Amino acid sequence: MSAQPRLTIDLDGIAANYRLLQETVAPAECAAVIKANAYGLGANAIGRRLLAEGCRTFFFAHLSEALELAPEIHQAGGTMFTLNGTGLYPVDAFLKAGIIPVLNTLEETRHWAREAGGAPAGLHLDTGMNRLGLPASHDAAVLELKTDGLNLIHLMSHPACADEPQRAENRAQLSRFVQRAAAFGDITKSFANSAGCFLGPEYRFDVARPGLALYGAQPVSDRWVDLATPYRFEAPVLQVRRFSEGESFGYGGTHSAKSGGCSATIGAGYADGVPRCLSNRGHIWLGGIKAPIIGRISMDSLAADISAHPDPESLVHELAQIYGPDLTVDAQAASAGLSAYELLTRIGGRTQRIFANALDSR
Repeated sequence: MSAQPRLTIDLDGIAANYRLLQETVAPAECAAVIKANAYGLGANAIGRRLLAEGCRTFFFAHLSEALELAPEIHQAGGTMFTLNGTGLYPVDAFLKAGIIPVLNTLEETRHWAREAGGAPAGLHLDTGMNRLGLPASHDAAVLELKTDGLNLIHLMSHPACADEPQRAENRAQLSRFVQRAAAFGDITKSFANSAGCFLGPEYRFDVARPGLALYGAQPVSDRWVDLATPYRFEAPVLQVRRFSEGESFGYGGTHSAKSGGCSATIGAGYADGVPRCLSNRGHIWLGGIKAPIIGRISMDSLAADISAHPDPESLVHELAQIYGPDLTVDAQAASAGLSAYELLTRIGGRTQRIFANALDSR
């Protein structure tokens, strides 16, 4: 067994989540957001499985993220968008790859209209997120560019508060999007992210853009969605130690034992994506018990109190689950005061990734 952490991704679980989301948003199309290496889980393997499930529209953040999958998506008749627009890439790079930017500024839109020769683009209307997208004051100028060759095929916006369905901002953003979109005519529209898929039919338009929910994290605060947990982030127990009352653990000695017991030193730390803020707050799952993390998390390791296990010494070299079916990323995120997005995307590059139920392995 390798001493490195490992991340096992169940592609059947990803596929099941996609089917649930497609059923939820129907008759809208369910796209897939696989930016940031599919939220840290592996964009190429996940993208291929989603193609096999019938997904045909994919969203990335940057052009560089989309290039490897582009030939397979094109061969299947699919479409790829980059949410961060053209960035600093030349227009020719998009045209050569057949990848469509979502334009976010008036300057970027003018540049695309001038240089792209009628190639398609998406357009992001900012309706209250104040992150990316055009303000309403630029709509008229963009509409004028349509007569000069700007070929818009997709119109989108992004909800800021969809994970809290009761927030008035959701309805306000929807109203702004509907009002502004009417001026652009009959082109494909999208608004709903993962949480937006569950706000109601009026939020789904032609295409929904789930990301986080594909990967099993809970998208909304007011209900439990029956999503598969398609990942298991684990690391081996490197050492089991007996300790006495009063002994301290880790840098700074931030945890002192109130009684004697046993600890496990586990081979994953903040370099692997276990955030330091889980120190003395988070847990691991090991040998059928939920064991608290004790002391500060180090770069390459962490310690957990496994005194509750009937035979702690037997756990040497066993795999401790950091996130997975027994200890979800949502639970750890709550302990850390972070988001599930952050925990998944932090999983480090030296973590071995194993893909279970890949179609080409059957």
